Amino acid sequence: MPIEVLIKQHLNQKITHKQSIGTGIFIAYKVKLDNHKTVFIKYQSSPNQQLIQQGKELQLLGKTITTPKVLGCCEHCLILEWINESFNPNLQSQAGIALAHLHQNTHDYFGFEMDNKIGQTDQFNATGGNITNWSEFYWKYRLLYQIELAFKNNLLNYDNYQQLLNIETKLLHLLDKSIKPALLHGDLWSGNLISGKNTPYFIDSASYYGHCEIDLALTFMFGGFSDDFYHAYHKINPSSAGFNHRKPLYMLYHYLNHLNMFGSEYHQNVMSCYHAL
Repeated sequence: MPIEVLIKQHLNQKITHKQSIGTGIFIAYKVKLDNHKTVFIKYQSSPNQQLIQQGKELQLLGKTITTPKVLGCCEHCLILEWINESFNPNLQSQAGIALAHLHQNTHDYFGFEMDNKIGQTDQFNATGGNITNWSEFYWKYRLLYQIELAFKNNLLNYDNYQQLLNIETKLLHLLDKSIKPALLHGDLWSGNLISGKNTPYFIDSASYYGHCEIDLALTFMFGGFSDDFYHAYHKINPSSAGFNHRKPLYMLYHYLNHLNMFGSEYHQNVMSCYHAL
């Protein structure tokens, strides 16, 4: 279905100009409409639920933090308000405060109401599983799936595969039973944070209810977050003892995912996290 038809269906507008925007996964455009407004549209020719799920996540997160408004959504497209990037000297502290408030949203169980994706990789969320133990959830639905996928794709040799499987026995010592589910962004690297004029906008989530520290661990992996971010976050959600010991465990999930998406260049990062445990 052409984008022009989708814009007409959802917004009752015509396109006056469209500019291709590279997102890496979806076809995407910056679109100017005949009412002089600008929108962002992700598009896929093969219909599935992925863009609908992304829209639902943004709407859920948007109850607490600032996300682009969802203007239209279906199996072929996700239409969002266009965010003009602007210099904001308070971006880091505002983002830290926003994330801290997001993590104060709780749930009875770990996981999510639907499965989603982390980048291009399936992320299974124990839908209906009623899991109350974080260690169980993190092993079965995060690490084990990624480890098995990497081994299947010949990105891990047998010895490395067996080493990583041994992590299961370490989780009871690393992860306390008192950990409670918190609403996560799920894919919080600096590229998923847009600097608006007065507020940070959070985009491209991979949300679920999990340990808040896994969001924080990802922010350390690729840079882009300053001391102001962490100070603002911890004023609201104080740091828990032992975070630095758990950080490699939480980085491991994302490095495994990068290994599965991008290949062997991330193998060393995966094994470095393992040896740090």
